[in-house]
Amino acid sequence: MSDVDLLHVDEDGFFCLVAPDAYRGFVDEDWQLEQLLTHFVAQMREGSLFIAYPGPDDADEAVAVADDRADTAALREAVSAVDVGAGGLWLTDYTQLTMAAQFDDEAPTASGAIRLPVPEGVHHVTLRHVDGSPRYVVSIKPVADDVCEPLSAVPWFSLE
Repeated sequence: MSDVDLLHVDEDGFFCLVAPDAYRGFVDEDWQLEQLLTHFVAQMREGSLFIAYPGPDDADEAVAVADDRADTAALREAVSAVDVGAGGLWLTDYTQLTMAAQFDDEAPTASGAIRLPVPEGVHHVTLRHVDGSPRYVVSIKPVADDVCEPLSAVPWFSLE
């Protein structure tokens, strides 16, 4: 991951990584937010998406890439597995994912997406919110198999 030093939370407050080979984006031409969130969780469980919601106060916040989990205590942490295929792993954004959810011919990545130097295979993605600068750190590590606890919601997002 040394080719990419700094990523970012998108303008909507989400941090989104997608493996486009396996990602199924279309939900409905007139999707509702709860449908979209359920879809995101299903795609995370399938291993084609990692998404977390740092929130609007952290829109455009820098996300450092770390080779491993830091020993520093995290304020909060989101962990999931992504199965990266030949199409790679991409930093995308919520807007592009919503476009793919609405239009069946729309890809989950667009011209502003960044392809990360991640080899094919299953990887654990850990996004940590830390007390420091930058405030977010992501690590992406290959694993022999997916031993992550299945997610039941988009990390850090609440409808309340």
